[in-house]
Amino acid sequence: MPDIIEEAKQWMKERFAGDRTGHDFEHIMRVYHTAKELAELEGGDPLIIELAALFHDYPDEKLTTDPSLAKKELRDWLTKASLDDMTIQKIMRAIDSVSYKKGKNPILAETIEEKIVQDADRLDALGAIGIIRAFTYGGSKARPPLDYHLENSETTVAHFYDKLLLLKDKMHTKTAIKSAKKRHDYMLKFLLELEEEKVIKIK
Repeated sequence: MPDIIEEAKQWMKERFAGDRTGHDFEHIMRVYHTAKELAELEGGDPLIIELAALFHDYPDEKLTTDPSLAKKELRDWLTKASLDDMTIQKIMRAIDSVSYKKGKNPILAETIEEKIVQDADRLDALGAIGIIRAFTYGGSKARPPLDYHLENSETTVAHFYDKLLLLKDKMHTKTAIKSAKKRHDYMLKFLLELEEEKVIKIK
């Protein structure tokens, strides 16, 4: 297993070297290490969890113009790595279950492997690192950071209310639930500070 994991890391490092949206290789590695830690405490198949965590952003529709082609490339890579069809299917489904899709992803996380990878990715959208990533992504899309009068629904601060502050209650594993609460509370403090500085109005 170590060889295929290292090869996967190298492939993703090259693939996401130029990312400026907050979905860079550093994000991928944080999700990977968080998923490993969750697996040690919660169980699951390490190979499926680690590879799904490493590849979870590869076919993301926010990051590629052709998600179907990206999925084919990923399947081809996994096939060349001599993984059996069942393992590949489990990895691909875990990846499909990660996406938030405005809270309406039709592929629900069901297995412990899927839940762990989804939890790991969502934890990286919370807390201090979540704040950094939110504004990084917003800047990459020319999204204004905030709007005091709450007239613009496409600001990065609005994204906190549309998605980020909802993630705490969507965690699956006990370990992630505990970590998410701490990170969620930190984000609330950040928003309260913005309000005290009279930069935003709290909804």
